Amino acid sequence: MSRIARILLGIVVLFVIPASVAWALGFELGQSKDELKLKYDVSIYDHDTGRVTVKFTLEDEGRLKPISSIDFHIPSDEKHDSGGYKSDLTLSMSTRNEETKQVARIHIRKDWAARAEIQIKTSHLDGKQEPLTWYYHAIPLKELVAKAKPHETVHLDSP
Repeated sequence: MSRIARILLGIVVLFVIPASVAWALGFELGQSKDELKLKYDVSIYDHDTGRVTVKFTLEDEGRLKPISSIDFHIPSDEKHDSGGYKSDLTLSMSTRNEETKQVARIHIRKDWAARAEIQIKTSHLDGKQEPLTWYYHAIPLKELVAKAKPHETVHLDSP
């Protein structure tokens, strides 16, 4: 392959691959956990040090199967020029299998956890995949963090 052909190929790859990723649209699913047939639990343990441990346990992927990632997301108050909000932090929560469940944990400052949400992401909905589209179910942690007492674990559905 000639040098010019390699340079042209490099330019095409440089612009086409990022453009295809940028064109993908993400949609937050408004349905409830039950409507999506998801089975999960979220718990928070307050270490009384200004930090908490957030534990996410996924038992059934429901209508989102297969899940592409489980992310811990802290949104920003700052808006994009094109609309929507920027992100202060987004990280993929690594899961490990415990019996038939997938479990992920994160240890983080309590004030950051109060602003955060867990996002279950997929490119499928009801087994169907739309090109360049992905979906997510958000689980806000604000109320759960507020319920947490020092040296106690509080669960998502507990009073």
